[in-house]
Amino acid sequence: MLVITPIVRTPKESEMSLSTQVKASVQEASNNLRDAIAFAARGEHPIVISLLSDMISRLESLEEMDQIMEKFGSAAGRKEV
Repeated sequence: MLVITPIVRTPKESEMSLSTQVKASVQEASNNLRDAIAFAARGEHPIVISLLSDMISRLESLEEMDQIMEKFGSAAGRKEV
């Protein structure tokens, strides 16, 4: 019988949160998409607006996930001490 188990490892410090450059790029992309929605609201098909909104939502969830990863990373650091 073949048993497959996930490989679990502790993330490296560099993997715990997004770099400053990535955070800035994500924020800039989010701002650009907001501008695109503002223009799209004036005449584009509703599907376009929906897709742009979905992209913004995903970028914001990435930022939220980064904050969560930072909290877990700092908690793990305290436990190891």
